[in-house]
Amino acid sequence: MRREIVVVGDRETVTGFALAGVARGYVPSSREEALSLLRGLLGEEGVGLILLTHRLAEELGEELKRMVRGKGPFPMLLRIPDRTGYRPERDELEEMVRRTVGAEVVVRKE
Repeated sequence: MRREIVVVGDRETVTGFALAGVARGYVPSSREEALSLLRGLLGEEGVGLILLTHRLAEELGEELKRMVRGKGPFPMLLRIPDRTGYRPERDELEEMVRRTVGAEVVVRKE
């Protein structure tokens, strides 16, 4: 089964991903709209990956965490930096790699 990539965030981030070929992008205008949209996307069978900006994820807080806890393996939810490059001190993807691999992966520039 083929699954789609969906991006949810600010207009500039969504537009950038649209230019890169992501067909579905959403710019919610309120917290409630974002929560409703994500509930629907998490239940959609054809969605494989949801890219959500860190800033929006932080606004949604505990409600987003509760939604994600109850879902199956698909769709995956990945938090990404927004147009400003903002990302929190604790990066969720880095934590996931650290737990899976059992060590921190560091990329150094020579």
